[in-house]
Amino acid sequence: MALVACVGMTVHDRILSVPSLPAQATKLYASAVAEAGGGPAATASVAIAALGGTARLFGRVGADDTGRVIRAELERYGVDATGVAVLEDAQSAWSAVAVDPAGERLILNFPGRGLQVEPAWLDPARLVGCGAVLVDMGWPLGAARALALAREHGVPSVLDADLGPLPEAAALIERAGHVVFSEPALRHHSGQTSPEDGLRALRRRLPGAVLGVTIGPGGYLWLEGDALSRIAPPRLAVVDTLGAGDVFHGAYALALAEGAGLARAARFAVACATLKCTRPGGRAGVPSRAAVEALLAQPW
Repeated sequence: MALVACVGMTVHDRILSVPSLPAQATKLYASAVAEAGGGPAATASVAIAALGGTARLFGRVGADDTGRVIRAELERYGVDATGVAVLEDAQSAWSAVAVDPAGERLILNFPGRGLQVEPAWLDPARLVGCGAVLVDMGWPLGAARALALAREHGVPSVLDADLGPLPEAAALIERAGHVVFSEPALRHHSGQTSPEDGLRALRRRLPGAVLGVTIGPGGYLWLEGDALSRIAPPRLAVVDTLGAGDVFHGAYALALAEGAGLARAARFAVACATLKCTRPGGRAGVPSRAAVEALLAQPW
């Protein structure tokens, strides 16, 4: 099984089903509530394990009830969470997530307290033996160390480039071999409204990286050198988009670890994220490898 090291956020989500997302200050009444783990790198690690890979997660939690729940859930999903440190004086991260009937979401995130520490326990030997390294922007110190080790040892690296509360995380986009943006993050970093223009604008700044952007119903767009490519997703009914981007990044990193080329890795990741959107829940909606392979066997 291909091995992927994931480095970044670990969060506990409280997910509420609401009739609509608010446009102004109001009180909403939920029809259902659920709790599940979240965080880009952590959820990507769950996806990797579900898809038949081996996921080794490096992160941080506080020595609190939320931290214990986070680690226990990751282990239930088959993730190697021995690299998730428990920090005695820290407070674990959590989010409140509202999901409407169309599957769109509103996320209120508390990123934790006392978690931005040096990655002293990130053992290089446990990272450089992996087939790929995936990092998010929630723990810049850990991500920077992981990306430096990946580059030093020739390991493919993937950055989940999204918007976050830490301005120092922006420097990470210059350190990864594959930088995969969300649309808002691409607009922020490029100053362009069009995804195509955004990728081309960043090419001058990031000449050696593969640059990509997930564009929801539009699928995935990426730039290799100066060649622009796109994969549109199959048309399936959307139930819940929560975690779809994280699943995409995990699947993409796993495909690279398995030796896939860019087009194959992109199609695999689009298929995984699309199937996730047909299922409720974040991690609970991650598809199996068999389901993904069945979808890939169909024309779309």
